[in-house]
Amino acid sequence: MSAPLLRVDNLGIRFGGIQALQNVSFSVGRGAICGIIGPNGAGKTTLFNCLSRIYEPNEGSITFDETNLQKLRSHQVAGLGIARTFQNVALFDRQSVRRNVETGCFLQFGGRHFSALFRNARGRQDRRQVDDCVEELLGFARLREVADTPVSQLSFGTRKRVELARALAMRPRILLLDEPAAGLNHQDVEELLGWILEIRDRLGISVLLIEHHMNLVMRVSDQVVVLEFGRKIADGTPRDVAANPDVVRAYLGAES
Repeated sequence: MSAPLLRVDNLGIRFGGIQALQNVSFSVGRGAICGIIGPNGAGKTTLFNCLSRIYEPNEGSITFDETNLQKLRSHQVAGLGIARTFQNVALFDRQSVRRNVETGCFLQFGGRHFSALFRNARGRQDRRQVDDCVEELLGFARLREVADTPVSQLSFGTRKRVELARALAMRPRILLLDEPAAGLNHQDVEELLGWILEIRDRLGISVLLIEHHMNLVMRVSDQVVVLEFGRKIADGTPRDVAANPDVVRAYLGAES
């Protein structure tokens, strides 16, 4: 069997006297969709912040395709092929949808700032590639009709689609989605489910998904990891996790 794309080993992080994560270990295979679930305060977003190098863990290790992420800075993690979205949508509000998606293409320029500035042959080629990428993603995320609209004028659900398109513009190898279904109606959630599957099946991108929408997680995930008070209490297929007595207790307060 091939090595997992992402491996987390005995991860721990403290904030003062609070142990936000403790001895968390799991791995995500190449081309897999892994759901991360747990009650509020379980440590899910803290985990994402460790993976994207916003937080520095106190213990354990994170390995992405045999590279130790803890030796890298956050911008280097992005260059390695890790992109994410946030619980609270983070966009450039005064810029258009098109410009926001375009910012995700920065890595594709390969640092050729002068070629872009002076519009030489390489710069024009880069510009065409970026334009093609943006147009493709505007279509994928159903954003062409609002492409030139400032994102501040858009609904919350549409803004979430802009953030997803921008993350995909980075051409990631794994996409970290932090509560993408929050604030969406039933129709939007069904569409999101289709997008997540297409991201994996058509674009070949692995997905790590934090979500409270259990129906979505259980339908779209190959693997589900459950956190409670910073500890992993379950890891397996959606069917196995749903039947796990510790998971039932964590969510329903029932006796295991």
